[in-house]
Amino acid sequence: AVVSTQSTGEDLRVVMGNCKQIPARTALWEVVKSVAAIPAVKLCTVGGCSGIRNVSEAVEKTVRSVKKRTGFGKCQTLAAVVATYNSTSQLLDERSEEKLRKACNFAKWNPFPIDFWSSASKLPKLSYVLNCSSVCNSIVSECDNAVLKFHAGAYLHWFEQHGVMKDEFLDAFETCNDLVKSYNYFCT
Repeated sequence: AVVSTQSTGEDLRVVMGNCKQIPARTALWEVVKSVAAIPAVKLCTVGGCSGIRNVSEAVEKTVRSVKKRTGFGKCQTLAAVVATYNSTSQLLDERSEEKLRKACNFAKWNPFPIDFWSSASKLPKLSYVLNCSSVCNSIVSECDNAVLKFHAGAYLHWFEQHGVMKDEFLDAFETCNDLVKSYNYFCT
């Protein structure tokens, strides 16, 4: 089964927790450093597949999942980490790596957009963490919805009762717009 979610720190810990090449305490930091090196654009998408017979099957399923997450080439990926888990702790072959590179649709300016990690595991599986502009669609949609509700005055009295003032909403809307602008800038 292919799994894709917007990530939290805990999701990243789960995905990268079995990576034996890097000590467990620093694995999450290494992922963040590799995938979100630019502070202005640091939202990640986590996915992967398991329950498969071999690594090549995992690559095929992962390529389909990555293509879906990147809008079938409409969005660009700034950076990625791909971890393979197999019994021999081997990295992917060149053909599999190239398939994943093409599926990610990397930004042209990044000369080293992808890191491949490997770890020993009894069952073959493949996990990935992407920093992709596809997140902008969700941010714009949610922010537009929130702005409409804000201007209509919906729920504002509840927030004010708990100390959240209108200026804080305006700051949050500006932050969302800045994030989208940053992704648009770095993905061109």
